[in-house]
Amino acid sequence: MNPSQRWVYALKPASWPKVFVPAVLGQAVGAASAGRLSVGALAFGLLWMVADVAFIVLLNDWGDREVDALKRRMFPRGCSPKTIPDGILPARALLVAGLGAGGLALLLAGAAGALLERPLLLPLAALGLFVFAAYSLPPLRLNYRGGGEFWMVGGLTACSPPACLCAVRPVGAAGVEAPGPGAVGALPVERPRQWAVRRGE
Repeated sequence: MNPSQRWVYALKPASWPKVFVPAVLGQAVGAASAGRLSVGALAFGLLWMVADVAFIVLLNDWGDREVDALKRRMFPRGCSPKTIPDGILPARALLVAGLGAGGLALLLAGAAGALLERPLLLPLAALGLFVFAAYSLPPLRLNYRGGGEFWMVGGLTACSPPACLCAVRPVGAAGVEAPGPGAVGALPVERPRQWAVRRGE
């Protein structure tokens, strides 16, 4: 792989629809509530989504580097290439790029909040980044301690407009729980502690 291919692989563009779909939903709800489509809000939402996805996927690989290395040792040919253990990119590069993407997301939220006269954009953006950090990154790593799925659903509830909650809560819960059954039987050091995993033991 050349350097650009390595970064494209690390950014996992195939996973972006998981964020793109709720982003479009948010834009639709905002436009319906305001009675018009704001080009500025649409542009901000697109740019923030890109920064947020980069923050999530890069730091998720950084946070899971030990787990990914263990999986590679256990299954040398049985899983997809792992960004850090398989030498696609070094851990420090992912950490720096992920933190940079998070900083860019906050800068975008601050600028958009001022330009669009929406002062809550910055604190809500910070809350969204914190929800992911608490779920996946040390020192909290709630996904590995039990209760991570409740944290994620709570975060979705706090960050979503009331009109979306009936759809966001069950979809969010399903998305968090879906990887759980595949983790039943895995080594305790690498196993997430979702409700589905605990019930399947």
